[in-house]
Amino acid sequence: APSWDLIVVGGGNAGLPTAIFAAQRGARVLIIEAAGQVGGTLFLSTGQMSAAGTKLQHSKGIEDTPQSHYDDVMRISGNTADPALVRLAVENAAPVFDWLTDHGFEALPGHPVTGTTHDPYSKARYAWGPKGGMSILKVLNEQLAPLIASGRVTVLTQTRVVELIQDRDGTVTGVVAAGAGGNPQRHL
Repeated sequence: APSWDLIVVGGGNAGLPTAIFAAQRGARVLIIEAAGQVGGTLFLSTGQMSAAGTKLQHSKGIEDTPQSHYDDVMRISGNTADPALVRLAVENAAPVFDWLTDHGFEALPGHPVTGTTHDPYSKARYAWGPKGGMSILKVLNEQLAPLIASGRVTVLTQTRVVELIQDRDGTVTGVVAAGAGGNPQRHL
């Protein structure tokens, strides 16, 4: 059996970028996905993203900062959001959004907007594509395809991780996964 530099459990909105970025940097990656195809909740999601300081905002003359985004999230949540997680999200949102747009993601005309599902943001920073989460998945699949073709990424669908393989100190060194009706296999 092949050896992997990285095993990604779940080929969704977090797992796919993890696999893509690792493989683009030379890693041999295995994605194990329980469903019949990768994409996770992107099939159901509206794909709404909020990010401060994006190229899209700049192109429309909107001045925005991660600090302003942070302040808005804390205001809108009534200070119930975890400050460390909010800080992590707002500091990384624009680079992620810009990566998507640099690779073909197109927001709806008239975006970004301030939002309508909660108290509005102080700046227009919400954007999504015409096909919701599928607009994001299209970009991820386009980035993933050449990595699969080159053998840098292998995808196992209809396969569930049933156990983690760990060293004595608890370090995870692999997984045991089972496909539909198949015997569990070790992946290291």
